[in-house]
Amino acid sequence: MSRVLRCLAGVLVFCACVPALAHELSSVVLRLTEASGGQIDVLLKTPLARSGEPVAVVPQFEPGCEPVGNARVEREADFILRQWRMLCASALEGQTLRLQGLDPRTPDAVITAHFAGGGSATLVADRHDPRVVLQARADDAGPPPGLMAYLPMGIEHILLGADHLLFVFGLMWVVFTAGSGMRALVLALTAFTVAHSLTLALAVLGIWGLPARVTEVLIALSIVLLAVELATHESRRAQGLPPSLTLRKPWVAAFAFGLLHGFGFAGALADIGLPPEARGWALFLFNLGVEVGQLVFVAVLLLVRAQSLRLHPRTSAALTTALGGVALFWTLDRLLLWSATLQLGGWR
Repeated sequence: MSRVLRCLAGVLVFCACVPALAHELSSVVLRLTEASGGQIDVLLKTPLARSGEPVAVVPQFEPGCEPVGNARVEREADFILRQWRMLCASALEGQTLRLQGLDPRTPDAVITAHFAGGGSATLVADRHDPRVVLQARADDAGPPPGLMAYLPMGIEHILLGADHLLFVFGLMWVVFTAGSGMRALVLALTAFTVAHSLTLALAVLGIWGLPARVTEVLIALSIVLLAVELATHESRRAQGLPPSLTLRKPWVAAFAFGLLHGFGFAGALADIGLPPEARGWALFLFNLGVEVGQLVFVAVLLLVRAQSLRLHPRTSAALTTALGGVALFWTLDRLLLWSATLQLGGWR
């Protein structure tokens, strides 16, 4: 096996070791609502790690801001919601806020502040730069400056989302196994993009959606089905049977399964949260980031293919088995998580 193919197999093994990496990563959401007299209502949403332990992220206000009373804590299937009230000696606008505890699992925090004077701000702090200055927007032209962080969030989600990447990998493999050229690949990837962009928008805007746990299981199953199509292709050809619909028209499978993946992207964006005053801009930038990350991944795979145009049948079978095995493991793992969630009385 060539060095390139060893690297590819290594990627599959790595993905098997991190079955829920795409869903382990999440953002912190912090909402501040200032009232008269220096009172600030704080809502902090922090994700739970896969182990069930809460992620410890704490907002640090400037001196002169003190908590009033006890915080109200609610634990859901995937996150913890904390609400409390602060009393500040000075106005919230212009203060510097620091998010203590951001790490690779929760690399960023989306902060929405509503000021007593009527203005608002949407800002993003990340683990490399956890400080933000709470400042209202000066005008309504274009996206707020802080919203530009939704673009790298989209790139990060797709590039660290092992399940989404393996589906794209399987889809490209289906196209080239069928003997189709670049035109068929572009059509399949376009269908996938259109489909997941559609359901991403529908879910984020509250028009239509699926429970997160159901979506995760179906996404894993979509990769299993691609692996089955690849595994049975040679036997169908040996029996003189025509290729399956997936091999003949990969764009059909790309569009159908892309609808599911869009709900997965929507779940990630819902965890981050959308600023009410700029929902459209945030949705557009996040989706654009997803597309940029997807194009980077596709370009890398095309370079790999250029280095190894033909696979030995045994190598191809081994990689197909690895692809299906990883996806099947994800499916069973997520079914167990879904079952545990249902026992807790929730669908998330």
